Amino acid sequence: MAEVDALIKLVFMSFNVSEAKGNQLATISVYLNTPIIAVLLAVGFLLGSILFAGILLIAK
Repeated sequence: MAEVDALIKLVFMSFNVSEAKGNQLATISVYLNTPIIAVLLAVGFLLGSILFAGILLIAK
């Protein structure tokens, strides 16, 4: 989990450096959307894993 946090911080730092000062709303939008995207990816990964395990058990 620490690697993910470090990666997110790195992405935010590069985003903030590359953006102009006038785009604070875009930066806030990215900060607010990131947890939503992370949760969706986690849920998708878990559902995919469960489905894959279920298919393997049925095929066995």
